[in-house]
Amino acid sequence: MDISVIVPTHNRENLVIQLAESLKRQTIDIANYEVIFICDGCVDNTVSLLNELYGNLINWRIVGIEQSGPAKARNTGAALANGKYLAFTDDDCIANTNWLECIISVFNKAEPSVIGLEGMTFTDKKNVTPLTHQIENLNGNPAVPTCNAAFKKEAFLQLDGFDESFPFAHNEDADFAWRMKERGEILFISDMGIYHPPRKEKLSKLKTRMKILESEFHLYYKNKELYKKYRNTSPWRTIYVEVFLYHQLRMLKHVLGFFYKPKLCLEGIVLVFSWWINLIELLPSFLKKDHYYKKLFA
Repeated sequence: MDISVIVPTHNRENLVIQLAESLKRQTIDIANYEVIFICDGCVDNTVSLLNELYGNLINWRIVGIEQSGPAKARNTGAALANGKYLAFTDDDCIANTNWLECIISVFNKAEPSVIGLEGMTFTDKKNVTPLTHQIENLNGNPAVPTCNAAFKKEAFLQLDGFDESFPFAHNEDADFAWRMKERGEILFISDMGIYHPPRKEKLSKLKTRMKILESEFHLYYKNKELYKKYRNTSPWRTIYVEVFLYHQLRMLKHVLGFFYKPKLCLEGIVLVFSWWINLIELLPSFLKKDHYYKKLFA
């Protein structure tokens, strides 16, 4: 088995089928790769639908676990994998037909020091709005987004995989990538393509998103030197300078560009100001988390 594809999924029965179809159309022989879907506490029809459509395919597995987050799901998939390479993507993505062929080819030709790859993730910019989620990684990202990444299984296991103790699905991929980079090289490969369609989110869900920034303190105190090397001088600067100031002003500029769609523009303005207010309200909690993680990793 050359390569194992690991997909964590949670209640996205319609989106995950698009990904599955793209994995089914890969240019390498279906016998040379396996696909492992880890259904993370799914309560919709994801499990039954995947089993119905792909359960009889050679080397395709659908595994259900209790809801534990993407880090646990990815680690579960890696433990079950038979491939010498592990490829990761997300359930709301679509893989280029030569995605796996590209990963295998690069690994086979690369120096032994290369233990990981990150691919180009692109989106459909004309459908991006203030209320959509999408990932775009056109030139490489220090955090190596796991919507398009591959690692040698041996190196993955040596690092004990993703840290499952992060409080939210945020920064566990950066933590893993930074630790991996201390052991070897991670190359950016533009031909290793994943399409990440803009996915519309509910305003009510987006308004509470700033709470995930608690993970900045976990990431910082776990390894200060790597945080300073790859991200910022401190989590406080990340949260209240990079996010609160720079990101929010860019977001506001983006939102005002939708003046010709009044409802969407108004929702975007509400979102920006909600995040500003939320970050101010979260300050006491962040102070406690700063103290907690500082003590935890002392």
